[in-house]
Amino acid sequence: MVACAPRSAPELSAGEVLQKASEALSTVTSVHFVLTSSNGMMAIGENFAAKSIEGDVVKPDRLKGTAVSRFGNLTVNLGFMVVGSQQYVTNPITKQWQKLPNANVAPNLLDPDRGAPALLRQVANPKKLANESIDNIECYHISGQLVASLLAGLVGVAGSSTPLAGDLWIGTKDFLVRQVHLVGPIAKNEPPQIQRTLVLSNYGETVTIEPPT
Repeated sequence: MVACAPRSAPELSAGEVLQKASEALSTVTSVHFVLTSSNGMMAIGENFAAKSIEGDVVKPDRLKGTAVSRFGNLTVNLGFMVVGSQQYVTNPITKQWQKLPNANVAPNLLDPDRGAPALLRQVANPKKLANESIDNIECYHISGQLVASLLAGLVGVAGSSTPLAGDLWIGTKDFLVRQVHLVGPIAKNEPPQIQRTLVLSNYGETVTIEPPT
């Protein structure tokens, strides 16, 4: 019996890959994320900063995660939640949830009209690089100018429309985004040299996020 050769990824342009990724992400109901920064701390909401955040996003308007942050000279784990137009964080001392007043909530990552599905269609000067593997998943590698607000909803800031140099790794089989790398600040109080890496996984799993009582 002659063995079948593994099917190679279809030959698509960078624009075609991004369009298919946008369509795939539009159907997703939830995703797990790990967001890390280098060359500086990333803003969380209006008053906090962190080196990393891990959590879940649920469509259409919910997010919950834990950030590794600083409180004085101490490293603390800070709970972070978005439910609709409300933002919550845990008090670094009491560990109790508290609502942030006058929160300026960015669109949910999975919002098909204002989140990543829409922003993927706005990547400027996309260039297709050699395929790479992310967590044993073959991915298209696309570089280009990405809108800063692509990741703003994950850190509770409004973000800006400023284009940032970035890279995307998109699964060759399901066209789901597996990793994003951005260079430059999203919020005004971040250092200009900051870089972020976002890893996405566990698409479509059942996740329940309810506001604190």
